[in-house]
Amino acid sequence: MTFNTSLPYQIIAQSDYQRMPWKNGLGETLEIQRHEDESGLRFRISQASVVEDGVFSDFSGLHRTLVLLSGEGMTLEHAVKNNSHTNKLSNALDIARFSGGDTTYATLKSGKIEDLNIMVRETDTHANVQAFTAPCSLLFSNNSTLFSNDDFLFCGFYVCEDGMLEIENTVLTISAHSMVIFSQNANTKLTKGSGVFINITELD
Repeated sequence: MTFNTSLPYQIIAQSDYQRMPWKNGLGETLEIQRHEDESGLRFRISQASVVEDGVFSDFSGLHRTLVLLSGEGMTLEHAVKNNSHTNKLSNALDIARFSGGDTTYATLKSGKIEDLNIMVRETDTHANVQAFTAPCSLLFSNNSTLFSNDDFLFCGFYVCEDGMLEIENTVLTISAHSMVIFSQNANTKLTKGSGVFINITELD
């Protein structure tokens, strides 16, 4: 990942996200970040609106983490072979985790919702996804070489609502739906708003 700044972070505005159609043709997504290698898609982070009930696209081989950003919520029913389970997203920042290969049916509670979707390859990649509300600190690894290790793939903070981040004593006002990508450990505090911290690494 190439950074165009010497700062320990880079801010990507929503206007810079790539607009793409859904795999099933029933909507579109704003792609925030993606990484591919010789084996195909390694991870993808995207933002999308769900406007009607329906079956999710099949993403077999990928693990999905879905965060509710806005709306009245939805229920996800997952079926794989003879097993089934349900995720209910009722409030902003609720999180669902499931296999992209599950047959997943979404039922909206009352009108459209907006979500953040993090997908990683199940065989070799792990996504640690946590929701935060101000005031709080974002805790990085104590290992100062975290961002130079081979197991590091991505570390960023998605801003859900207009907020303020204090990074290494610099206070930043950041617009909603922007992504802050970190290139190294940084003393970071969320002083206003809420967001989603995403750390993607090699699977042990």
